[in-house]
Parts: sequence; C-alpha cells; structure tokens
Amino acid sequence: LAKTLNISTKDAKEYIKSYFDAFTSVKDYLKSVEEFILEKAYIDTLLKRRRYFNIKSASQMFLASYLREGVNTKFQGSAADLIKLSMNKIYKKYKSNDDIKMLLQIHDELIFEVRDDKIDLYSKELKYIMENIYKLNIPLQVTISIGKNWGKLK
Repeated sequence: LAKTLNISTKDAKEYIKSYFDAFTSVKDYLKSVEEFILEKAYIDTLLKRRRYFNIKSASQMFLASYLREGVNTKFQGSAADLIKLSMNKIYKKYKSNDDIKMLLQIHDELIFEVRDDKIDLYSKELKYIMENIYKLNIPLQVTISIGKNWGKLK
C-alpha cells in the first residue's frame, strides 16, 4: 500500500488500521477465513474449488504465508470462477459468430474484437451475461471500455 500510494509504511499501516476500525465486519470476516484455514487446512472458492495447506508441519513463517494465500484464494479464486463461467457462456453464445471474437482474458477482464457497427449491441449483451452469471447477495457490476486497441481501453 505504501508503495502504491507513495506514502510511508507508517502512514500505510495507519490507513489500514483506520479502514478496519471503520469496517469491523471486514476484519471479522477475514479472521473467520483464517480460522477456517487453520481448522480445516484448506479453503474453497465460490464454486468449491479447494486449495489445501500443510498447516500441521508449517513453521510460523509458512503459516503466515498460508493464511495470506488462503485469504487471497478465497477472493481471487472466486473471481476466477466467475470469469471462467462468463467465458464459457460467451463462447457458447458467439462461437459461430464472425462479428465478435473473444481474444484475451486478463484477471477479471475480457478483451473482444467486435465489428464496429455491432459494438453497442454486443457490449450490452456481454455486460448482461457477466453481471448475471452467478447470483450473489451483492450484484456483480461490469464496466465496458471501447477502443481501437488494448492500449486505448484503459
């Protein structure tokens, strides 16, 4: 955080502390994920993909690493589940369509090549598919960027 925001480590620690003080439920949830990992020696993603950890023979350094990786897996692994579901549905819908091609996946982003006169249509369809791929308590939100090349999308 300090490096990203170009602030001191001390300021970054204070920023994180104030965040968790304001949003105690987040800290409690992260703690419950760590407790689950310590008890079960694994963590599941949203779609029940499982990552195991060798908790019993772990040194303190490895244990801390496993807990960080486990929390990360819970969130990033679940995001990966959702993007894979979306990619499969999009592929099935458009696999025989020459007007749109899925080119690339980068984390939670998908890059498409789309015929110029179909951009509005496919943008709306893709947004709908991705936002409705899986029912969550808090709805997924998708943003669309349009550009002539990948560099123009950011």
